[in-house]
Amino acid sequence: MTNDSSLGAQTAQILLDTDSVLFRPDQPFFFSSGWASPVYVDCKRLISYPLAREAVIDLSVRKILSMVGYEALDVIAGGEGGGMPFAAIIADRLHLPLVVARRQSKGIGRYAQMDGTFKEGSRVLLVDDLTTDGRTKASFCNGLKRAGADVRHTFVIFKYGIFDHQVPDMDELGINLFSLATWTEVLAVARDRKAFDEKTLAGIEAYIADPIAWSERHGGIGRDEFTSAS
Repeated sequence: MTNDSSLGAQTAQILLDTDSVLFRPDQPFFFSSGWASPVYVDCKRLISYPLAREAVIDLSVRKILSMVGYEALDVIAGGEGGGMPFAAIIADRLHLPLVVARRQSKGIGRYAQMDGTFKEGSRVLLVDDLTTDGRTKASFCNGLKRAGADVRHTFVIFKYGIFDHQVPDMDELGINLFSLATWTEVLAVARDRKAFDEKTLAGIEAYIADPIAWSERHGGIGRDEFTSAS
């Protein structure tokens, strides 16, 4: 059985070593989902650091095999954009076909929201770099399902895990969303290694304690807007 806490701590260390955890309270980050945040985990940076990239892929494969199984997948689907580099390498490691899951449909037909092809009923794992509230992942999975995929699992390098409706949205689709690391591991390692000063750590912790209110105060969507959009 994979030691999830160990994998999470190792991933957190890699993210911190590559300066992939960015804190910018005075110039908030705005996610595609509409949330405003003072902190962003830029997993895409990892592809430019060969040793870090290889280590994260090794951890990812271990986590996927532990959560899904050794003979439970037929295809790897990469989320358009940030998920594709990781998905491509993971597909190569697992000797599986690769497809691209798109955010929006292009054209008509059952493959309109993806590039590539697979047989009807293929067991597909969606791979992406990170998730905030899960809505983009739900869109990817719906597109794959329309193409005939059997999608039961989604894997990301980092999961925010702090927004309402993240888990329920994926549960409604019958999909298990799992990750290598969350804020729990990143903050623990950051504090232990003194990666940030106390003021920065306190700012991140305050945001995590009530991210919806923080978003609303800084120009992002709030609870009412998210509920009406869901």
